[in-house]
Amino acid sequence: MKIGILGGTFDPIHKGHLALAREAKKEFGLDRVFFVPSFIPPTKSVFPHLTPAPYRYRMVELALENETDFEICDEEFKRPDVSYTVDTLEILQSKFPGTQLYLILGGDSFNGLLQWKGIARIRELAGFIVAPREGAQSEAPFTEKVNWIKMPIVPISSSVIRSGISSGNSEVNAFLPKKVEQYIHEMKLYEGD
Repeated sequence: MKIGILGGTFDPIHKGHLALAREAKKEFGLDRVFFVPSFIPPTKSVFPHLTPAPYRYRMVELALENETDFEICDEEFKRPDVSYTVDTLEILQSKFPGTQLYLILGGDSFNGLLQWKGIARIRELAGFIVAPREGAQSEAPFTEKVNWIKMPIVPISSSVIRSGISSGNSEVNAFLPKKVEQYIHEMKLYEGD
């Protein structure tokens, strides 16, 4: 079995995340894709106004409601402290022995991979499926077990969506799954950020 793992803050999850997962699944024959919202990301200082974890988790649940091959993975919510990818991979490897794991990443995240905690072990546990990302360098930090997705750059980012909602720009709603858009407005997320 081949499982793709798409992690992140998902603040909020958007159609670009779903397009990336669909393309990775199709192009590399993945059986399932796990979306792993981080509870406390290691880069929390980079996200000083991170939406509380339960809201981000719920948005991922809503986005995946009609996606039969995608599921939410709550492993990082079971830990009371910082979420590290290496720990999540270890847990998934023990739960699904013999399964091929693949981290699905944008090119910008891939370029910074050598700074991740436990990168040597991550490289043992998983392969990498990498999507082009605007502004990301094309020079990879390593090439073993790396698969590049042949898809156009998706010009959507969570930060642009948050900023748009905060400033009252309703055009950014087009980037959100409908139920996620409704939830954001119902909970008044990102208003006045």
